[in-house]
Order: sequence, then structure tokens, then C-alpha cells
Amino acid sequence: MPKIQPRNDDTMLPIDHRTAQRYAMKVPVEVLLDNGAQLRVLTRDISATGVFVSVASSIRLGSYLRFLITFPREITTSSKLLALCDGLVVRRELDDTLEGLAIRIERYHFLRSVD
Repeated sequence: MPKIQPRNDDTMLPIDHRTAQRYAMKVPVEVLLDNGAQLRVLTRDISATGVFVSVASSIRLGSYLRFLITFPREITTSSKLLALCDGLVVRRELDDTLEGLAIRIERYHFLRSVD
């Protein structure tokens, strides 16, 4: 449940905790699970500090995930960069078939530039 803040007209608005500009784009992500399995998913949106992805399997809120992603030029302001990231699942959205996960990037290591 998002936190809310009062407005002058006594209505409430959700507080937005984003710290970086968000881009609505589909970027491939490879989630590396503890059991050695890999999930290949696409982002719904991406920023320098996190990603939102949809997955078919259940991943718990508060889980730490390791994933590979190629950050596009819009994020890096230079070339596309492949990165290995560690992230924390900070929000889940459930629907009939998929689970949406907001993952805050805690650490990343750029592996190489991608053309």
C-alpha cells in the first residue's frame, strides 16, 4: 500500500519515491535465481535506480534478485552498457496471469559496452 500525503483540498495523493527519471521501454532482463534457473523477462519501465518487470512466477516482496540488463543510451547518456545488478523487490502488483515487480537496484557492475 503506497504512502499518501494530504493536499490542500483535503484529498490524498500517493507519495512518489522515485529518485531518477523513469523511461517506459521494454528492455530484456535475465533474472538469475538462487536455484540456478534463469527468467527472461522484459521491463515495463526502467530508470538508473530501478526496473519494473512482469514475471510468471511468484517472487516475494523483500527478495534480493541478481539480474543482467543492458542499459540503453537514454539511461547511460553514452553507449548501451551490459550490467550485472543486485536489486531488492520493493513492490508487487498482481493480476490474473503475471506478477509485476518493482526492483530497486542496490548494486551494479558494468560488464561491457554493447553495440
